[in-house]
Amino acid sequence: MSAQKDNSEPRRPGRPRGGKRVTASREQLLDIALHLFSRQGIANTSLNAIAKEAGVTPAMLHYYFNSREQLLDAMIEERFLPLRSKISAIFAENPDTPVNALTQMVQALADLAGQHHWFAPLWMQEVIGEMPVLRTHLHARFGDEKYQTTLTAITRWQQEGKLNRELAPELLFTTLLSLVLVPFSRMRNDERLKTLSPDIIVRHALAVIGHGIGG
Repeated sequence: MSAQKDNSEPRRPGRPRGGKRVTASREQLLDIALHLFSRQGIANTSLNAIAKEAGVTPAMLHYYFNSREQLLDAMIEERFLPLRSKISAIFAENPDTPVNALTQMVQALADLAGQHHWFAPLWMQEVIGEMPVLRTHLHARFGDEKYQTTLTAITRWQQEGKLNRELAPELLFTTLLSLVLVPFSRMRNDERLKTLSPDIIVRHALAVIGHGIGG
């Protein structure tokens, strides 16, 4: 199924008449934090900025998240790990057919970018930003074991003739992520790319990985 473009913004609690503050749910605060992180980067977004965007007091935000570290832990656990599990499941189902797995991964990334407005721009912030907070946080929690396992699998597939031997294992997933998520991130803010659709992005990425740029 093709990804559908979702331009909806996180729902803000707002204020009723009379200026009385209303409460925000934990889910709303996570969504608003992700929106801000994707717009201006994790390192440049304070808890106070999140509280202000949500229209709540800093005390309410601290009620749910005692620190930025706790907020990041919740974001990783509840937002990122489920997405990573979806991608991991593809490779678990295709252990001996990496081309099929990588093709399905491209479609899955497009679906996720369409469903979660923050996914592509937050990934861009992490890649091009000077302080990759999310990547550092993930590394602190999980280490390099999964990364090394992935590199070993790619090398094995190359040795078995199932993947192009000229590919750099360290760059393969970054390349695929870039092919999908860079257009998704830019299409919402670049008038020159306003005619792009998820289907076009997927077709382009599959053409590049399947046939390269030769005639």
